[in-house]
Amino acid sequence: MTTRLDGALHWVVRLVWLNTCWLALTAAGGILLGIGPATSAALEVAQRWMRGERDLPVGRTMWRQFRDGWRLTNCVTLLALALCGSLSVTWWLSRGLPPVPAALTQGPALLALLLMVAMMPHLLWIAGRDIDGAPPRVAAVFAAALAIGVGRPLLTLSLLVPLIVWPLALIAGGWPGLLPVCGVSIPLVAAAWCLRRTFP
Repeated sequence: MTTRLDGALHWVVRLVWLNTCWLALTAAGGILLGIGPATSAALEVAQRWMRGERDLPVGRTMWRQFRDGWRLTNCVTLLALALCGSLSVTWWLSRGLPPVPAALTQGPALLALLLMVAMMPHLLWIAGRDIDGAPPRVAAVFAAALAIGVGRPLLTLSLLVPLIVWPLALIAGGWPGLLPVCGVSIPLVAAAWCLRRTFP
């Protein structure tokens, strides 16, 4: 009983510390330029936990991943956000067009948005991988994310659902104060567990 309690407390400390480091690195990047690299770094730590590396130095590991992946993860994150934004605006503005042009515009825009939604949960963990010692190119990241996002719909859903449901559950349950404590770390650990089960 004591051993289980001790293990549970260790996990609580890990999750809180992971979330704290994520917040610090996101702020260090000015939020917009920090959220992608910080999320990639936190996911890398969570994946290493799933591989059994439970005692790794979280802060140093995240900082190294944050620094090394800064350029690629920001390119991927900002490009994905720009694409989603432009597609959303295109779809919204096309509602005011005549029926035929509206249909010709809304259909492709909506399809592209759905494909982007399928890609989004895979972009950062693919960008964080080392391929032959070098990070993949932006185009290769998007191509791989599209292939996995469409080809493995259950994995895509299992990555998306915790990321959306967990923060909403905390807010709906009257615990919004826990968002800075474990709002990101728990969905990322859940994502790492799913990735480990899918790609052992």
